[in-house]
Amino acid sequence: MLPGMATFYLLATLVFTALLALLLLRPGAARPLTVWGLSALLPLLAALVVALRAA
Repeated sequence: MLPGMATFYLLATLVFTALLALLLLRPGAARPLTVWGLSALLPLLAALVVALRAA
């Protein structure tokens, strides 16, 4: 089982991924900076999950 913080970051990653997918499915629903910010955040969150899981 994942430690508590790794689970939190995994859930956050999945939520941000779903939000990004929703925004990309509806063109014009979000500003470009919002989409850029969410897409830039995903690799960081994924790296945090891997690092915390390995600890």
